[in-house]
Amino acid sequence: MPIESIHTYLVYPNKGVEDAAAIVGSEVPHEGEMFDLLKGVYEKADTECTIGIVFNKGANGAQENDCRNFLLDYAKSPTVDTGRILGERLSGVTTKRSGLGLLFLLYGKEGLKHKVVLSRFRANNGVLVNEAKDMLTVEFIDRVFMKNAHSYKAVVYQDQSLLGGFWDGMAVDKQINSQDLESSDYWVKEFLNSSFKTSPASGTRRLALALKQAIRDTKELEIKRQISAAVTLADGLNGQPFNVNDFCERFGFTKETKDAVAKAVGRPDLAADNFLFDTAEFTKQLPYRTVELDSGAMLTAHSADFDEVFDQQEVGDGDGRVRFSTTGTVVGEKLEKIR
Repeated sequence: MPIESIHTYLVYPNKGVEDAAAIVGSEVPHEGEMFDLLKGVYEKADTECTIGIVFNKGANGAQENDCRNFLLDYAKSPTVDTGRILGERLSGVTTKRSGLGLLFLLYGKEGLKHKVVLSRFRANNGVLVNEAKDMLTVEFIDRVFMKNAHSYKAVVYQDQSLLGGFWDGMAVDKQINSQDLESSDYWVKEFLNSSFKTSPASGTRRLALALKQAIRDTKELEIKRQISAAVTLADGLNGQPFNVNDFCERFGFTKETKDAVAKAVGRPDLAADNFLFDTAEFTKQLPYRTVELDSGAMLTAHSADFDEVFDQQEVGDGDGRVRFSTTGTVVGEKLEKIR
């Protein structure tokens, strides 16, 4: 459906600033290259925004949220003035590290649903080049606003009701992907006064338990190997957005291994549910990796360190026989029931 309203605001980094700069805004005409760019932002928001968020309730548990109220005011009457308060709110939580930004508010209708997209472009420096017949003229520009691949932020809300609806939305924050969490937190947590639908701990726990169950349920050694190798390498994923399906793709699981993990999850919708990876929770659920040999030996080490603790060398004529070796000082021994 066509976009009905677009407004933009120059957002200064005013957090902690006494004499805060005023937020100036204007309406964006529905024509030209600027409109074409924002039309793409509006249309792609449904696929680009993949992280579920929900407005926080009031301190006493009441169904009340100030940012949601401002969003509804804009959706009911999209004007420069009704949108300016969102620009002022964003400015008040923006630090100098995040820098100057350009906030866009886009409103339209998708069937019976009202649709609002909020998008922030960060300011960058640039050089303007004009080419003449026999020379170039260059000019430095200190306010170039771009949909930067590393700092782009957006959120989309869709609902039929402008009274009881608009409690949840879908967000994208490229600084989450880059693990610049300090710069990204202010967008969802401070500006939008929201939380992630699936917490990092609960989403990561679901993934870890599914991997553990998949290993237990299968007799295929290759499936066990793929999952174990992924667990070993997962230590560096902290703070990145994932779902169970993404994890399987990230580590190149075969179809058989993907199917084993999907079966362990149980529900396709949960396998596609996005969350931020929590390394501490993952390690808590899968602290150790154990390899069992047909000789009766069982080798155990911390998941992230297993390949460093044990050297592995193939022996024989390609029949899958492996020699494990390690060196260390004995610091303890145990006799325990492990099965």
